[in-house]
Amino acid sequence: MRICFIPKILRKYLERREIKKRLMKKFMNQLGYPLNLRNPQTYCEKIQWLKFNQQHTDDKVISRADKYAVREFVKSKGYGNNLVELYGCWDSPEEIDWERLPNRFVLKLNNGSGPKYRWFIKDKGTFSREKFKDEVKESMSRNFGFKKGEFHYSKMPKKIIAEAYIGAEGDAIKDYKFYCFHGEVAFFQVEAGVIDGTMVRDYYNLDWTASHVNFIDNVPRPIQPFEKPVGFNEMVLMAQSLSQGYPHLKVDLYNVDGHIIFGELTYSPRNGITKWDPPSLDLEFGKLMNLKDITH
Repeated sequence: MRICFIPKILRKYLERREIKKRLMKKFMNQLGYPLNLRNPQTYCEKIQWLKFNQQHTDDKVISRADKYAVREFVKSKGYGNNLVELYGCWDSPEEIDWERLPNRFVLKLNNGSGPKYRWFIKDKGTFSREKFKDEVKESMSRNFGFKKGEFHYSKMPKKIIAEAYIGAEGDAIKDYKFYCFHGEVAFFQVEAGVIDGTMVRDYYNLDWTASHVNFIDNVPRPIQPFEKPVGFNEMVLMAQSLSQGYPHLKVDLYNVDGHIIFGELTYSPRNGITKWDPPSLDLEFGKLMNLKDITH
């Protein structure tokens, strides 16, 4: 019997082609219109075009979406003092020196996002290290983003990083997410309650008035509007600086008593299948993206 071996590069091509087919079906089912990659016009179409045609071959995208490697980029832009304190970086859980870590810290993987890729340790003494080892090994075995067409995540060397736990015990840390187009902030969202599962979210323009933007994902708005933090203008300037030279980038920042802390950079927010409310925003923000203007 003759055994046929498929070259690795051809196998990857076939896998990507199959993923593209599945995503085109999902795109249609969730957004209600067919994905046009030949002549993308909407926000969601252009994110998909970038995913399949540019991001996975762009070393800058790969390194800046990497939660560990991005630190060097942030430093190069003059924001080294805005990085959260780093306690360590390892290739496997067995390498972690637990005794050198403080009692309260955060563990995360550099190449993924969501609850399966981060751990908030409030008390090292009661934290189950064995359970963590099982969980992190399972998470590291996954090819994060690949099935969603976010192939740039699969190009990152997998790392476990430990960082400072932002804010004092009991503080409701807010996450500021700036949606930038060619280095300009179009709008931003503020989230709170992510850690304890009581998340609320609201959307604002740069003058802190309510934005007409909304995402259809059942996240409630806060009872009272969020207050503008000290140093907000500096946050805007930082988001604009970090997003220069690329059609679209989401910049996550924190603000603790006026001190701005860098979070992460996201090149394909919400996997580029964003259910806008109203749907007309999909085309509105798509018009802000020029796919030929990629320099960063």
